[in-house]
Amino acid sequence: MELSSRQLRQCVAVADAGSMSGAAIELGLSPSTVSRAVARFEEQTHVTVFERRGMRLVPTDAGREIVRAARRVVDDLNLFSALAVDAALGRVGAVVVAAPADDTGPVLPTMIASVTRGRPRLNVHIARVETATAAMESLRSGAAELALIPRLPTPPDLLGIHVGRQELTLIVPAAWTQSNARISDRHGLDWLGEFPFIAGAVETTGAHALERLRRSGARPHTVLTGTPVLTIPSLVDAGVGAALVPSSMPLDTFAHLRSIDLTPPLTYSITLMHRTGEQSPATRQFIDWARSATGE
Repeated sequence: MELSSRQLRQCVAVADAGSMSGAAIELGLSPSTVSRAVARFEEQTHVTVFERRGMRLVPTDAGREIVRAARRVVDDLNLFSALAVDAALGRVGAVVVAAPADDTGPVLPTMIASVTRGRPRLNVHIARVETATAAMESLRSGAAELALIPRLPTPPDLLGIHVGRQELTLIVPAAWTQSNARISDRHGLDWLGEFPFIAGAVETTGAHALERLRRSGARPHTVLTGTPVLTIPSLVDAGVGAALVPSSMPLDTFAHLRSIDLTPPLTYSITLMHRTGEQSPATRQFIDWARSATGE
């Protein structure tokens, strides 16, 4: 006995609608087509699946078990079809994105929100690393499919797409200033004189950033290096020194530091990097997003 998925769907539709005509509307078929299909189904199973009660068709005692089993098969087929379509479109699977902690600003959440919208079965794992170099190593080793890299140029063994820029803010201990509001360096930073500076990883505070401060009249001398970016505000709040942090970093909980807006702004680029060669459908969704976001 061979039963087709079409017959099972028609059987379930009749049980749900309570009539041949109602099932026909649901399935986009004619009532006569559904009626013949049900008759053929009953002939093949040797079971009377439906009986008429008043104006409705309802499953018989034996028919209820058959409809229940048919519904399970139909549900599984629907799930299989949805998974197949989602897989082809990159809507399923897992993607690991390596990114330095709090060093990519709003780009990371924007990217994830855009790509996962309408793809509930796409799982994204954010692998937080200390530096952009570590993120690239995760990509090379296969631990991540993608890496969101601030500041660094794309090396020849990887491919990269520019996806945005992050602005930096100078934060200083509150005791160094006379204002409780945000300050601008529009008139220079020479009032800071020589001051202790807290540097993050090499990529976080490059030579160009320190040079930018010096051009404004500041004279930073580094007292800490390799500091995790999330730790820096606490150190500044404690009075250890000043530092550059992403402008998107929340600082409201730190009562003893002040932010200085740099004018013109000091920014750095953010690049979405991936390995060469064939990509999974899910990974391609992120790459396609990056290209569309930048018009590439």
